[in-house]
Amino acid sequence: MKYDSKIRFEDNFEGNYFGSGDLTLSGTYKGTIKIDKLIISENASFIGNITAQEIIVEGQIKADISAEKLHVMSTGKVEGDLLYRTLKIDEGGYLNSSKVIKMSDQKTVKNKVLKS
Repeated sequence: MKYDSKIRFEDNFEGNYFGSGDLTLSGTYKGTIKIDKLIISENASFIGNITAQEIIVEGQIKADISAEKLHVMSTGKVEGDLLYRTLKIDEGGYLNSSKVIKMSDQKTVKNKVLKS
C-alpha cells in the first residue's frame, strides 16, 4: 500500500522520517528523510540528509542527497553533496555542490525500511 504524507506550510519538523510512498514538504524540516518520493514545495526548506528514489525541488534544500532522480524546478535551490542517477535542472533552478557523483547502472539507492 502506498502512503502520502504532508508537512504543512505552518509546520516545523525536526527529526528522522523513514517511510514509503510520497512526502510533500511545505513547511520546514531539519533532519534525515528516507522515502520513495519527496516533493519540496516552493516555500519549503529542508536541512539535513535525504535518501529517496525521486526528489522534486521547488523550494530550498541544504542537504547531502542520494537519489535515483533529482528534478530542480525553476524556483528550486539545492546545496550539498549529491549522488544521483538522473538529474534535471530547469532554467532558473540552482545547484551548488562541491561533490556531484552520477551513479553507475549497477548501483541503486537503498532507502527501503526493513519491516519486522
